[in-house]
This record gives sequence, C-alpha cells and structure tokens, in this order.
Amino acid sequence: MAPDPRLKALLGDWTGTEELFPTAWTEAGSARGALSVEPGPDGILLDYVESRDGADGAPLVAHAVVAGAGFWWFDTYGFTPATPGTAVWQDDVLVLDRRSDRGRTVMRLRAEGDRLVLELDTAVPADADPAPLVRGVYTRG
Repeated sequence: MAPDPRLKALLGDWTGTEELFPTAWTEAGSARGALSVEPGPDGILLDYVESRDGADGAPLVAHAVVAGAGFWWFDTYGFTPATPGTAVWQDDVLVLDRRSDRGRTVMRLRAEGDRLVLELDTAVPADADPAPLVRGVYTRG
C-alpha cells in the first residue's frame, strides 16, 4: 500500500513555541519544540524534542513511527508501548491516538502551508474526557 499523499505536507524540520497546560504532575508553562518528520515505510518517522522554558534538566526527547493505521511513541519518560495506537486522517488532520494503563493521549497534526500545528490532549484514566496538554505552532527550519 502506498503512503497517504497528505503525509508529504508534514515532512520537514519544524521549530516553534508551545503552550503547556497544567497536569497532576506539571505546572502550566511554555516550551520550545523541534520536530523532524521524514518518510518511513508506509508512513512517517517523527523525532521530537521539547525544552521547557525555565526548567532544569534534560529536555523531553521522543521518537514516533506512523505506519499505515498504526502509531508507536517512544520517549525519555521510558514507557514502552504495549500495543500500537491508531493513525487516522480526519480531513487534512492526522490524528494519532494511543492508550495504555496510564491513560490516553490524542495528538493532532495539521500542516498549514509553512506552519505545522500540533494539539496534544490527554485523559487519565483512558476513558476520561481528554484535556489539553500541549498546543504548538512550528515553522519550517
């Protein structure tokens, strides 16, 4: 199966600012984000680094694989996915949805010309209503 042509609009190196919403573990704030999106087998490979403004310590580093309708996310928080999440298109928005015993995250990626918009919501427990976690706007680097 050929990769979805809408993935092409997401390809590239992106940098920008992020609004971080409060959680049970972190305070609200802002961050700088960098994403690199490359073609992968039947999908994309996504590398992500988030450096929280004013925070000490190492940034969050992640690697994601989107292949067909599957989605895998690995990050420096160290939780290995037991099962793949899902990757579906809703119009021109790529929706990446994953669940675990720890909860649920839903990431939406949308290209708007030379801008990439990311919306990340989380739910704990997984069947709760998702709440905003990150809102990011990035430009091609």
